[in-house]
Amino acid sequence: MGCTVLWSLNLQWAVAQDTNTAAALPQSFAVEDLFASGRYEAALTSGVLFSPVGVEQNRPTINYAITGIQVGRMLGGIHGRGWLRGSFEVAGEGFGSGIFEGPGSYIAGLTVWLRYNFVRPGWRFVPYVQGGAGLLSTDIDRGLVGQPFNFNLDLGAGVRCFIAPRWSVNLEYQFQHISNANLGKSNIGINSQGPILGISYFF
Repeated sequence: MGCTVLWSLNLQWAVAQDTNTAAALPQSFAVEDLFASGRYEAALTSGVLFSPVGVEQNRPTINYAITGIQVGRMLGGIHGRGWLRGSFEVAGEGFGSGIFEGPGSYIAGLTVWLRYNFVRPGWRFVPYVQGGAGLLSTDIDRGLVGQPFNFNLDLGAGVRCFIAPRWSVNLEYQFQHISNANLGKSNIGINSQGPILGISYFF
């Protein structure tokens, strides 16, 4: 009788411990749910871009650190099959750059991105490609950009790694072109490229 009572108490204690442990664990999540239509992403990014790209005549070295804040919204939900399965996203970004090598001190502006996220069921890695365009202001040498007001065209590719529900760390390659679209007396322009690291929160 005593052994039966003791065994029963031990079983109840074990069940209670399992229940408490389960309650303490984070709820499981599906990455693909974060890319459904109408979901949002907020991101903080930072990196370094180097110019010129390749062999470009009449373009001096202009290297700059760039930091941006983005807010994106998923469009249309997940569609497609296989490796092309994914979701479109539109994002607005405000960015600022400090020039640490070259004739100038700052670049600051706005970019609108169109991004495609490749979403595979069960994966915590989400590759993406993107293109963007925007406006900026800079004090870079007028012989290169012609005037303070300029345009920027951007391309990028990267991958997200989800480290927790709703949170991802992102690594991407970015190409940025800066010019005044021939609105100034001079329009040699700037082509730069480099790595960007970011962190995102989805809601």
